[in-house]
Amino acid sequence: MLWHPVWEDFARRYGFTPRACQPYRAQTKGKVESGVKYVKRNALAGRRFGSWEALNAWLQEWAVTVADQRVHGTTHERPIDRFARETLTPLGQRPPYHYERVRLRRVPTDALVAIAAARYSVPVEYVGTTVHVQETSHHYEIFHGGVCIARHAKSTRHAVVVDRAHYRGLLRAGGPATTPRPPQWDPGYGDLGEVMVRDLALYAAVAEPGGAA
Repeated sequence: MLWHPVWEDFARRYGFTPRACQPYRAQTKGKVESGVKYVKRNALAGRRFGSWEALNAWLQEWAVTVADQRVHGTTHERPIDRFARETLTPLGQRPPYHYERVRLRRVPTDALVAIAAARYSVPVEYVGTTVHVQETSHHYEIFHGGVCIARHAKSTRHAVVVDRAHYRGLLRAGGPATTPRPPQWDPGYGDLGEVMVRDLALYAAVAEPGGAA
C-alpha cells in the first residue's frame, strides 16, 4: 500500500498505522464518511464562527459534552467510557503537526527559483543545481544537500523576492555608479598613416550624369 507522503509522515509523527478501506466494500467507506456527516449536522449546523480559534474551541467543547456522551451505534457504549478503558498513547509535549509541501527546482542562471508564480533568490553559487523547496504556512525554505540556503516569507504572484546577500560579489556596492573612462589610444596598434584629402568638387563631378572619377 502506497500512502501520500504527507499523510504517511503525519501517521509516523503520532505513532499510528493507517488502514485503507477494502475496494468494492461500500459499507466500510460509508462508516468513515458518516462521522463527517455527524459533525457537520450536529456540531456545525446553524453556527457561525468569527475565527478558527473560536471554531476549534467549540469543537473541543462539543466533543467532550456531546459526542463523547452519546451511545455509539457500533460499540453500543459511550466513547468516554471506551476511552477510559483503552490504553492510548499520550501526545506529551509534542508540538502540533505542521503541513509542509516539498518541491524540486533547478536553479536558473539568475539564481531566482520559481515558486507559485513568484521568484525567490538563492545564493548564486547554487546556479545549475537542484534544490528542495519546503513550504510552510508562511514561508518557503530552500535546501541543498540538507542545508537551508535560503528562507523567504511568501509573497504575491509575479513578485520577485531578492536577498542581496545572495549576490554578494556580483552587485556594485552602494553609492553612485562610476563614470567609465573614455577610450584611450592603444600603442599596440601600428601607425595608421596619412588620410588622403580631396577637393569636394571631385565628388560633385562624379555625382553628375555621365561623370567619371
